[in-house]
Amino acid sequence: MELFNDRFLEKKARERHRLIGQLFDTYWLVEYNQQLFIIDQHAAHEKILYERTMAALKTRDFGTQMVNPPIILTLSMTEEVLMKRYMSFFNEMGFEIEYFGGREYAVRGVPANLFSIAKKDLLLEMLDGLSEDTQAGSPDIIFEKVASMSCKAAVKGNHAMSEAEADALIDQLLDMENPYACPHGRPTIVSMSKYELEKKFKRIV
Repeated sequence: MELFNDRFLEKKARERHRLIGQLFDTYWLVEYNQQLFIIDQHAAHEKILYERTMAALKTRDFGTQMVNPPIILTLSMTEEVLMKRYMSFFNEMGFEIEYFGGREYAVRGVPANLFSIAKKDLLLEMLDGLSEDTQAGSPDIIFEKVASMSCKAAVKGNHAMSEAEADALIDQLLDMENPYACPHGRPTIVSMSKYELEKKFKRIV
């Protein structure tokens, strides 16, 4: 955070950003206040999805989006135990899951803001993740696990984005509690001053 004392992401500062373009289909270059800022589009999008998902889960501010056809999960014995244990939590969060026979469960709906993780392997990964924490009976722990899964929906590196999409991404970062690091601790933004750049080119000593 100390690197960004000039408040790069404040709304007033946004008016003076000059979006230069995308580098390696992964990073966005922005000129502002005698500095070059480099934004990792994947880390930035992860941060946005994570914070929004956590906020929605904690305030119960979400709806259910139906999945058609439903996703049929074939569970192991351990996974079925976890499913039964946490079914009420899943229902509260907007999942619609019902017993389908044997060790199979039909996922008919998911929280609307998590629709992009409505895939069999990701749902099983989320369920298996709960078994890794002995304190997973806490709603906060479960919310943390589910919110972490939302990161799977983030735009990836090596993906071409338009300038309009990049602008929207930066705007969304404005509202984050800590926009400078993704949920996994990686930086979303790094910077280099004009002074540092000119030293590298030996324009100044």
